Amino acid sequence: MLTVGQTVVYGTQGVCTVKEISMLKLGKTKGSTVYVPTANEKLMSKLRPVLTGEEADALITEAVREPLEWIESDAERKSACDDIVKNGDRKQLMRLVGMLYRRRELLKDQKKHFHNVDAQYLKTAERMLHGELAYALGIAVDDVADYIRSFSEVSSEAN
Repeated sequence: MLTVGQTVVYGTQGVCTVKEISMLKLGKTKGSTVYVPTANEKLMSKLRPVLTGEEADALITEAVREPLEWIESDAERKSACDDIVKNGDRKQLMRLVGMLYRRRELLKDQKKHFHNVDAQYLKTAERMLHGELAYALGIAVDDVADYIRSFSEVSSEAN
């Protein structure tokens, strides 16, 4: 059950705070306000509690230990990315970000171009994750990538 003041994650919108629970006349829109009909189970299922700091660290650690391998086929990669973004599973999103980030860095080292479609998926997945991770960890959104990278460096040193 939702309560006013509760912080939640909603689908691809990211971290949201419940401002009110009320009846609404259709046709109104207000800036970045998201309206979710509480009687619509499908839409309500997209609401989930925000991670705790411990859960965020565990998620990052697990994703670093189980990286998603690069998918060579553009069509297969696009399909996999679509599925992961649509599903919104945090672990899969973390693994997707890792895969795309590693590929972007490899191509940069080789002075090659990172595909625009891959860049867009990376941006979308980061947007979906970084706000929640920042909230859970009590850090700025701009610091999340470095925080995640620090886990990757620790993991590499351990191997």
